[in-house]
Amino acid sequence: MREPLLHFWAQTLLFFGRNARALRVMQEVVRENPTRHEAWSVIGFLHAQSGELSQAIPAFEKALALQPDDAALAFNAAFVLQRSGDHERAMTLMQRAITLDPKLDRAWYGLGLSLAHVGRHEEAVGKFREAVRLQPLNPYAGYYLAAMLDKLGRRDEVRAQYERIKAFDPKISALMRQEFGIKDPDA
Repeated sequence: MREPLLHFWAQTLLFFGRNARALRVMQEVVRENPTRHEAWSVIGFLHAQSGELSQAIPAFEKALALQPDDAALAFNAAFVLQRSGDHERAMTLMQRAITLDPKLDRAWYGLGLSLAHVGRHEEAVGKFREAVRLQPLNPYAGYYLAAMLDKLGRRDEVRAQYERIKAFDPKISALMRQEFGIKDPDA
């Protein structure tokens, strides 16, 4: 069986940035061994990277079906669904990723983004708060938390997020001053 050697060859091609060739080799890997979830995941990544979301989604779904308890796979599938605009399915998979790994900050952040996109701002606040708690130096989670708080009219909390982010990310804090009309004589 050539499958292990093909998988190694595809990984080598990826290392050298030969993604199109690596994709063809990974497709050969899954033809020989359709239960190789890592290969399906790589196929999903390569399609997503080249903007072929409609091809990436089924590859990630296949990987997740083979490895249902993998939080990272659930997140990856959700992320591609989110990018394709399917926020309802993305939210389901983000929640699955969180259930599998409650410390996966990017899943909390992603769930917050999809909730925000569909107008569920109050729920998004809680998800962004958890993403910030898990990864306090992620300025984007803090920015989107502030954006949801701003939509809800909670200006004091927006200001608190600004002050927190100002301490470590001048670019995002400058964006926050502009976007949310924050006055800061020290800036």
